[in-house]
Amino acid sequence: MLRTDLLLVAGLSFAACAVQAQETLTPLGARPVPQAMEALRKSEGMNTHFNYQYLPQTLPIMDDFSIDRTRKRWAQAGDAGVTLTDTYYRLEVAGVSTADMVFAGDTTFLYLTDTIGTDTTVRSALPDITVLVRDVTVYPPTEQVLQLWPNYNVFDTVQSPSPDTLHIVNADYVQDSLMEYSVAPDTRTYTQPDNSTVPLILWEDDDVYINGNYPIEPPSIGVATFDGLARTGYPYNFPQYTSHGIADHLTSVDIDLSTYAPGDSLYISFFYQPQGLSGDGNVQSIDSLVLEFWSPVAQFWYHAWSTPYLPMQPFEQVLVPIIDPLLFGNGFKFRFFNYGTLSGSFDHWHLDYVRLGAQRTFDDVRLIDVAYMYPEVSLMQTYTTVTFNKFAQAPATYMAPSITAMQRNLDNEDRFITYGFLAKEENDPTLFTRSSGNNTSGNASLIFPSDHAVNSGGNPFVYDETLSTDAAFWRVKLWTNTTPDINRYNDTVTFIQEISNYMSYDDGTAEMGYGLLDAGNALAYRFDIVGGDSLRAIRMYFNPQANDPQSSPNPYEGNFLLTVWSGLSPETIKHQNFTFHSPEYRLDGIDHFVEYPLDSAIWVEGTFYVGFVQTTDVRMNLGFDRNRNNQNKIFYKTTSNFTNTSFQGSLMMRPVFVAAVDPFATLQEPITAGPEQLILVPNPANDAVQLHFSDATPGAMVHFLDATGRLVKQDMWMGSRAMEIRDLHQGMYVVRVIDRTGAPIAQQRLLIQR
Repeated sequence: MLRTDLLLVAGLSFAACAVQAQETLTPLGARPVPQAMEALRKSEGMNTHFNYQYLPQTLPIMDDFSIDRTRKRWAQAGDAGVTLTDTYYRLEVAGVSTADMVFAGDTTFLYLTDTIGTDTTVRSALPDITVLVRDVTVYPPTEQVLQLWPNYNVFDTVQSPSPDTLHIVNADYVQDSLMEYSVAPDTRTYTQPDNSTVPLILWEDDDVYINGNYPIEPPSIGVATFDGLARTGYPYNFPQYTSHGIADHLTSVDIDLSTYAPGDSLYISFFYQPQGLSGDGNVQSIDSLVLEFWSPVAQFWYHAWSTPYLPMQPFEQVLVPIIDPLLFGNGFKFRFFNYGTLSGSFDHWHLDYVRLGAQRTFDDVRLIDVAYMYPEVSLMQTYTTVTFNKFAQAPATYMAPSITAMQRNLDNEDRFITYGFLAKEENDPTLFTRSSGNNTSGNASLIFPSDHAVNSGGNPFVYDETLSTDAAFWRVKLWTNTTPDINRYNDTVTFIQEISNYMSYDDGTAEMGYGLLDAGNALAYRFDIVGGDSLRAIRMYFNPQANDPQSSPNPYEGNFLLTVWSGLSPETIKHQNFTFHSPEYRLDGIDHFVEYPLDSAIWVEGTFYVGFVQTTDVRMNLGFDRNRNNQNKIFYKTTSNFTNTSFQGSLMMRPVFVAAVDPFATLQEPITAGPEQLILVPNPANDAVQLHFSDATPGAMVHFLDATGRLVKQDMWMGSRAMEIRDLHQGMYVVRVIDRTGAPIAQQRLLIQR
């Protein structure tokens, strides 16, 4: 695997080797969170604020991020445990708010006309009204008292008994509201080393990314990654590529220190690593990782520790004492945050194994724990999956003789360690168990490979194809065991092995984006099968990118022709689509593959290559997995000959074959806002865009949402008309039509390009 030698080369400036000839590797521009778009749909049309309730923690505290203990803050009205606690109205007169309140911000008048004699009109100001005006777009709402006027002028004639005539003026102040909700605490529990249970939720926010794919040689499986992406998975500052500031926070829930004193020797310890497998290698002195303590006595955050951004290095453990008397009270908290570039996933910090306890010392670095270090994805050799049809013909030939999973003994003493794995087909009760081996000495404070025998030895394991029909899903769990051991959560690695209708080398997660720069460049990925099969499509994952001025023109403008080769030297094209495709950058979740069909299914056999020839000078950001090294199967062409890639890793590109069952077809597609399609002309647009939608109802609104999901422009729906968009930055937007109840009834993507 790639990981074992990465630390030796990762110290090199990645920025210096990110471009080789015409191929590039770039940091991820976004990591979309599926709940973000769904929550946006639910809350569209109203102002809401959710107050999350938390259960406090007591000492000792430990989190190695092998499971996710952050609070996911995507609650919506109507969810279980969500209660409406207050409503704040924007407009209030004499303590009363009504739904129809509207006011003008400038004087309105009574025009009284005398039609006898001189036929004169006298204008007098209408009485002003004292209005309490709240800003209900923020929480808590701010308020001010203003003198406002009715949003109409009155025209009256002295001699006429008819009713007054009202002329409505633009309403500067319209009634609105903010709904405040309370979200009940999460009642799940976490098991401590002494087998006692505490609340599962330790962190009250979810800015960081809990993962096992970005770090290099972490203390245990799973870290908290700080970068420039918000909790939605999109950049904090999308339009400004060079923006910099405070990015992610990781804040503990309340901790009761009221029974402790400075003499109780409280320390917090943690491991950290800069950079890793994702992000860039540009070391900027203004970037840093910071730790702060909250004083429940002074109601103030105190700086406790920080470090500047550094070149790639191994994880380092830090201990920080808690000695200030102002910190000892009920409601103490601590938080980590990072300074970095805010326009993408560039500057990375990885945090691991946070511990807070009493009666510790300045050199208390010992951890009595043996842990797995990385996720695993397959028990097969070479590929992470193959087609069910081919597998069923010769199951044993596809199984790996053994797999190597990296473990770490964090203790400074040798441990007697045993390990193995379990496997079960999802639709069959039979459980297959294997004891793989042991490590009994010479493992103190070391990383060591644990070899799990699969299709080898006296008791080989092969996925039983007779337990499934056309597609199989096996749940596999690697385990390790030693005593004593303070943390059981990092003693297992679980994955689902799919065997269906495609082949893959990648592990399903992207750490970088791969691209070619010029029209006519070609990318080819080698696969080998026994015999032949009918190839019908290629699945690829293209990562959404931040608004990078270096990636001009926009990645959404990319075009390519799917191509299949039977050989590269000499180049032999077996099939090339007539149909052009553009990369689809899924905004509804991370690592979502998109299927691109061939114009017609073709027969391939033996060695073949899948890929594309790009037809525009656009870098299209194909997902690149840096955890599994298949460099020798990736080829690109910029002139007359194909060249092996200079980057270690795997493309997130998968050939798909004709099969009786296609599990991919049953995956949920992005939720659309309504059955009617909103048509935008032109698209891409520059200064204005024409909206066409036949089912809009009176009172409908048009909303423009940027790539982070923020509402950046809105206007009343007024039929098919041109809307000016000069005030919006170039980039991708979602244009949404909202009915008067706030429900989305149509939406479409709009690319603004200048």
